[in-house]
Amino acid sequence: MVVILNAIVVSLLSIVVAKIQKECVLELPTNGSRDVYCDVIPYKVDLNHTNGMTKLDISQNNLNGIFIFSDKNMTLPTLDVSRNNIRSPCHVAISNRVSVDSMILSFNKIYNFSMCSDIRNLTLSWNYIKSLNKTDMVNASSLEVLDLGNNFILWIENNTFIGMPDLQWLDLRGNALTRISEKTLPSTTLRYLDVSENYDLDRTTVFQPFENLVELNIAKNAELAPVVLGSGPRLQALDASHTNLTEVPVTPAPLLGSLILSGNAIKTVNSGDLDGFPLLRLLNISANRIKIVEDDAFGRLDLLIVLDLSDNLLETVPKSLPESLEKLNLEGNRIQNLGVEDFEGCKGLKILNVRKNNIRHIQDLTFASLLFLDSLDLSENPIKMITREMLAGPVKLKVLKLERLIAPETPSFPFTDTRYLNRIQLAYSKHLAKILLNDSAVLSSMFQLEYLDLTECDVISLPNRLPYHMPKIKTLILNELKYIESWLRDWLCEIYASEDKHYKFSKSELRLRNYQLKKFKSSVESVQCRQENGNVQQVFDAEYCAMITTISTYRVTTITTEQAAVFARLRAKDDPKNSHVVAKSNHPGMIVFVCIVLLLVLLASGTVWVGMRGDTLKRLHWRQNIVDVVYQSIEIKSLESLSHVERW
Repeated sequence: MVVILNAIVVSLLSIVVAKIQKECVLELPTNGSRDVYCDVIPYKVDLNHTNGMTKLDISQNNLNGIFIFSDKNMTLPTLDVSRNNIRSPCHVAISNRVSVDSMILSFNKIYNFSMCSDIRNLTLSWNYIKSLNKTDMVNASSLEVLDLGNNFILWIENNTFIGMPDLQWLDLRGNALTRISEKTLPSTTLRYLDVSENYDLDRTTVFQPFENLVELNIAKNAELAPVVLGSGPRLQALDASHTNLTEVPVTPAPLLGSLILSGNAIKTVNSGDLDGFPLLRLLNISANRIKIVEDDAFGRLDLLIVLDLSDNLLETVPKSLPESLEKLNLEGNRIQNLGVEDFEGCKGLKILNVRKNNIRHIQDLTFASLLFLDSLDLSENPIKMITREMLAGPVKLKVLKLERLIAPETPSFPFTDTRYLNRIQLAYSKHLAKILLNDSAVLSSMFQLEYLDLTECDVISLPNRLPYHMPKIKTLILNELKYIESWLRDWLCEIYASEDKHYKFSKSELRLRNYQLKKFKSSVESVQCRQENGNVQQVFDAEYCAMITTISTYRVTTITTEQAAVFARLRAKDDPKNSHVVAKSNHPGMIVFVCIVLLLVLLASGTVWVGMRGDTLKRLHWRQNIVDVVYQSIEIKSLESLSHVERW
């Protein structure tokens, strides 16, 4: 009898527990927290306490289903339930009071398309859907955007999308389709269509009835390219890459702004081939077999901004480049020389890439007309010597890439106007790296540099004033250092102490997670060098930093004058001049001494004539009585109060 009673009690308790687990509700916080951690994410999520949230992220929680509800009317712009174990879109239940605009269900276990909620934007990519039928779309009348990419769709029933009058964006990339037509797709409303990477679409496919198409992607369909001819009077973007094209399509597309033809077998670009695209802004013909470009092939594209001709067989820079051009990619060709006339016509160029050609000579002032150039890549070319005259012109260059250049005859670092440089890449360019690190005049102007790559440049030690010259440096890449000096350790400690170690999310986004987030690491904790044996040399030392946490208790007695100036500079990153003021205010005696020395040097050098108008320095001329002296490097650091100093 007792056994029976115990069994009844256990069964009743199990029912109660099961009911409690099923009805378990998670109330989201309103205290500003953007991440909610739970051992198990419950079936019900209560949105009553949220306000103004734009995204709810419940991805990666091994969920089979979820119910989102609220007692008040509210709109949730985005619900992310990707990377779970959901088998049907209907297993994501949404109460009538909650309106969801966009739902992401990618990387789940969905085998059949179905709709149980009124959604406008639905992502079902990377699932297991094999076919689409009319019955699947019964509740999908509100869909405007549908992403079915990377499933296993082999077949679409005719008129499947007939009950979806608002569908404008359809992604079917990476499936197994063999044929599509105006009967299988919504030809009258569709504006964006992606059928790339289906591989077996045949020549019977017709796009001509799709009169409202604005963007069409047919990439990686080897038999499909010929049907593009005559398609879409409203077409603005076409991707026909890797489709076995042997020539540039000559179909009129008066509104086309983007044309991608990479990975084909085009050998020649003739004058007139692109006349049917007067509004073209982006043209990508990379990875073809182009050896000949007629002189005026690009000259009439008055709006062209981006031109990619990389990985072809060009031996010279194409002529008549349009003035509007801002980005030119010529990487991986066979160009041997660069001359002044090559870039005269495109003075607004911002990005130029001639990497991995056969360039042996660059004419002086080749880039002189490119005053707005932001990025220049000359890497992997057999240039023996690069002079400053060759790279003269771009005064606001931000990115300079000179990787894998032997350039044994280069006398000095070839670029001197470094005021705006943000990134320098010298990997495997040992000679150039050595010149740079020994040129204090060039280093001293790198106020804005944040990235310096010296991989495989045989750098065994660094100049001790490097952080003073580069107060904004964030990334420094090099091999094993044989000498890790104290200033480098102190420098990393300064950066570590100034970093915000709190992980921040967007204020409008809330994440539900059933695991604790890993502790946020400081960027300097990953500062490391690769050793010859493949191991990693860790440069940052947390224990060392702990010993010098406060200047007042420890570093005031051990820090040198040089280090004080360095750290003052680091603490005044936004305005490098401020650090001079800080350093000087701490050492007035040193300033007086330096001024006296400078005065004696000036008097001993001869006559100093300074002509000034108002408060502005106009001219500074040094001359000796018998012969003029040519100064290769002059460094003056006491003219900060002057509003203008002429560049010599």
